[in-house]
Amino acid sequence: MLNNLINILIKPAYAAASDVVGTISLPVGIPGDIGKTGDFISAIIRFFLIIGGLFTLWQFLSGGLAYITSNGEKAKIQEAGTRITTAITGLVIMAASFVIIAIVSALLFGRFDAILNPSFISV
Repeated sequence: MLNNLINILIKPAYAAASDVVGTISLPVGIPGDIGKTGDFISAIIRFFLIIGGLFTLWQFLSGGLAYITSNGEKAKIQEAGTRITTAITGLVIMAASFVIIAIVSALLFGRFDAILNPSFISV
């Protein structure tokens, strides 16, 4: 009885809605199947790496400009040096994270790029 009720009420409404909406395709860059999910995760990691690199470059430039325009004031020189040191530290942490991920990935999965470039088995 419940199946008959579903067939009478819900299926015609679903069919009518699909006629109105039509087929919606995924935006460019979004994987359509589970096999490309690893590519999507890798793209997200690359995106954040690029953002981190651009932020580091900005910190280098602004720290250098602050150092040049400090006119010998100790506080401004120290602030510029701190900004440059922090940028270098962030760059080292980003590089070290890839080394740590590669080591953990090799230990757990047998491949150095298993975490950064995952491949999923579709069923």
